[in-house]
Amino acid sequence: MTGPLSVLLTLILVCGSVYAFRVTQGIDEAQRAVLKAYGVGARDKAPYLYAKTRGYKEVSAILASEADDVGSRVFAIRTMNYASKAISAAFKGVEELTPIEPLPPPRKDGEEEERFQLVDLKDIKNRLDFLRENRGKYCSPRELGRAEAFYDALIYELGKEEPNSALVLRFYNEVSTESKVAESKLRVAMANELECYTGRKFVFKPPEAKREEEKPAPEPQPPQEKPRQPEKKARLVEEPLKITARIHFDFDRYNIKEEYIPILNEVVKTLKENPFVKIRIEGFTDIIGPKDYNVKLARKRAEAVKKYLVKHGVPEDKIEIVGFGKERFIATNKTRIGRLTNRRVEFIVLRVEEE
Repeated sequence: MTGPLSVLLTLILVCGSVYAFRVTQGIDEAQRAVLKAYGVGARDKAPYLYAKTRGYKEVSAILASEADDVGSRVFAIRTMNYASKAISAAFKGVEELTPIEPLPPPRKDGEEEERFQLVDLKDIKNRLDFLRENRGKYCSPRELGRAEAFYDALIYELGKEEPNSALVLRFYNEVSTESKVAESKLRVAMANELECYTGRKFVFKPPEAKREEEKPAPEPQPPQEKPRQPEKKARLVEEPLKITARIHFDFDRYNIKEEYIPILNEVVKTLKENPFVKIRIEGFTDIIGPKDYNVKLARKRAEAVKKYLVKHGVPEDKIEIVGFGKERFIATNKTRIGRLTNRRVEFIVLRVEEE
């Protein structure tokens, strides 16, 4: 086959394969994060955070199936962030409630938008608040974690200019079902004063049990000095923030495209929630243009992303930037889509660990 039709079909295949590669790789990274959390026992030791992590991963896959590349990557980043939280909680033995998205502000003209007529957001938010304020994390952790993940997905979808009504209903039904089950479990615990609600262990004492004779308290022993441990040196460990956090640019431009703002907002949120992490922003170009010019252009791209992060609350001293220009290509430079893929900014995590 030759002619315009052949060219069109080739372009469709190339675009489709590049898109599928990017999205699939993001979902794969999210799945590996979930498996890592599972491997350290987070499912049982941190059930709330683990369930929320799995919920975000499921949302990422759903959005990918609907061709929402940006949304899929946003929730893939969130999956990896929360997998890290679940792993940390599993080792520490302590789970903390994590934030959920606020309700969208009402319209200034007072009219109810058609998109909000599909769901009762206030009812959902009130139920989640009730669960969060009354130890739902302990009495129904898995249902609460999953409900919160799909609530965040619902708010994300409703924030679009043209929300997908099928996705809105799907996310709403998930939140509604999980939160109602969680509320049912919590109310049973409240009515029966179960340990998960009261925080007190129930100890059964037989009616004829005799008290043990009181024993004299042992004499206090003088404290023994612990041997001094050698001081641990901090070392810098570099690790990528995964493919899902890449930002791409138009030819010979360094302004941030509107479609990538949700991804940058997720990076901002992740950095704020992990104060021990610093990042290096690396800028790249495609193969077109002089080398010196491209190095400067690549740095300008990194600088533009840094300015956005700083403007939205990330401390400037947590960010390094570098421009590489015409090197480290991740796609062919023989096609338009390949060159777009190479014109990017990537994030490298600089995590301080002790040796």
